[in-house]
Amino acid sequence: MRNKTILFLLLILLSSAFLGSSILTRGHLWGDDFAAYLMQAKSITNGSMQTFIEHNTFTIMESSEQIGPFAYPWGFPLLLVPAYILFGIDPLLLKLPGLLTYIVFLLAFFFMIKRRFTLTESLLTVSLFAFNPELLHFVDNILSDIPFLLLSTLSILLADMTVHETRRKHRLVLAAGTGASIFGAFFFRTQGLILLGSLLLFQAIQFLRQREQRKKIISDSLLIVAVFSILWGISTLIFPGGQTSYLALYAGFSLELFFDNIPYYSNIFSQFFSTLPGISFVFGIFVVFFFIGLISRFMEDLLFVIYSFLYLLVLWSWPERQGYRFLFPLLPLFIYFALKGMRTMIQKIGGEQKALLQKTEYAFLSLMVVLLAYNAGNYAYINLRDHREINGPFDPFSMETYAFIKDNTPSDSVIVFFKPRAMRLMTDRDSIALTDCDRIPTGDYLALSKKVGENLQIPPEHIGECNLPLKTVFQNRRFVVYQILK
Repeated sequence: MRNKTILFLLLILLSSAFLGSSILTRGHLWGDDFAAYLMQAKSITNGSMQTFIEHNTFTIMESSEQIGPFAYPWGFPLLLVPAYILFGIDPLLLKLPGLLTYIVFLLAFFFMIKRRFTLTESLLTVSLFAFNPELLHFVDNILSDIPFLLLSTLSILLADMTVHETRRKHRLVLAAGTGASIFGAFFFRTQGLILLGSLLLFQAIQFLRQREQRKKIISDSLLIVAVFSILWGISTLIFPGGQTSYLALYAGFSLELFFDNIPYYSNIFSQFFSTLPGISFVFGIFVVFFFIGLISRFMEDLLFVIYSFLYLLVLWSWPERQGYRFLFPLLPLFIYFALKGMRTMIQKIGGEQKALLQKTEYAFLSLMVVLLAYNAGNYAYINLRDHREINGPFDPFSMETYAFIKDNTPSDSVIVFFKPRAMRLMTDRDSIALTDCDRIPTGDYLALSKKVGENLQIPPEHIGECNLPLKTVFQNRRFVVYQILK
């Protein structure tokens, strides 16, 4: 790369890091997946991983709904360990590993597309992600989605480099790196296994199409699987299981849900453009060019196509809708194919208009980058103006409630609460989420939120209808805590 390109890329990465860090808050959304990750990180540091699984299994099995697996894959908790050791349960600082992985993702994405685009197109494409307010705002979560985005992209990059590398030693190193990266993705999210399946299916197709390359294809594939298997075997010796318990949700699968999920997930790709004016128009343009790019590059980028299809197939069949964040690994491929479609049309038209159309494309993408960066900057300004507002499970009313429970209840108490994993993280008390009056007496204390209505709880205004022996022991503006009299 030329020095000028390196300078521009470095400027993009540093600007994105500055905006991302400025958007981070001192709180968190109420979804308590983050609490499970932090408890797993804590259990790694004090050697109590099996104890964590026992307590979390109680929470999952005894709650009215399955709110998660007995344990998430251990990769993200392991990533959190250094920050947890240094800072404890500090939500602002615990978000820094996610921000760092996002910046590395931008770098991996640049190298993935730079041999397919001009350098100008590559920098503009990366900038669409670097300054995207929705993605930067998501970094304000302690979740595994952003690290998985990095590992998914890195795995595709390394697999693509392996396929195109002609030097044997270099190819073997890349193949080993691919196996390690795919394991890393699987170690962070079980969906990482889709990467291995996609690559093996791609290699099988190449094996049938390229007779003269069969020996190379077999050796590369065996090395990738061997490295993945070795690392997986080592991880199973160190870390306990529990991730597969989430597969029980497949009991809710139906063909009706499958076909409903197809338009649902197709439409939420538009959130990438949600802060731009005329979102429907812009999204429509990208969809049209996406299909043009997909058709024109189908065989050249078959690995990208296979991975995208298999990943979507899993999303469509998954009974629990997870929203925009589960599409993150496909966003780079969606944007890539859309911009390839634009380039294909420009090449088709050709002639004297080619240069003008190329400049029009650059201007269009540059305008998008400017608008995205402006909106991201606005997010950052509001957040800093509000002194990185503390919200959700870390606000003063929540912390006051946790403190009361921790100081005034026996250590073996069971707390009924709508976000039981957050309650256990903050109070070290077993907790379950119940929506049935008859089951509430299985707990010792009942903590109700005055703001969330019927979200995995019976609202405070309706709890009297259960005719339970309750004694109010604590109350503030946000919560009320009852002792359940036996």
